[in-house]
Amino acid sequence: MDRIGQHLGNYRLTRLLGEGGFAEVYLGEHTLLGTTVAIKVLHTQVGQEDVMQFQQEARLLASLKHPHIIRVLDFGIEGRTPYLVMDYAHHGMLRTRHPRGTLLPVKTVVSYVKQVTEALQ
Repeated sequence: MDRIGQHLGNYRLTRLLGEGGFAEVYLGEHTLLGTTVAIKVLHTQVGQEDVMQFQQEARLLASLKHPHIIRVLDFGIEGRTPYLVMDYAHHGMLRTRHPRGTLLPVKTVVSYVKQVTEALQ
């Protein structure tokens, strides 16, 4: 489904950044503030019984604060489609920086592992 140009809450979807098995991620813009964000639109549809669970999980994600974790800024459900609004990582993802099969120097791998362990701590 092409969602470019659609609105989710106060956000307009401007460009598809990527997609996976569970969601599509779009570049978005807050229609009033003009700020740029990433919006993860989940493929699943939530029923009334799932709304509270989604809200609890979104609040938990929003409470995570660390330099190596992308912040969740907002969330919502448009119709039955849940979405998360997150900081936009201007430098992209590791997946695009280092395509599958790319051999990285051990020093680079160690740096990434340290960042992940710091965030998990």
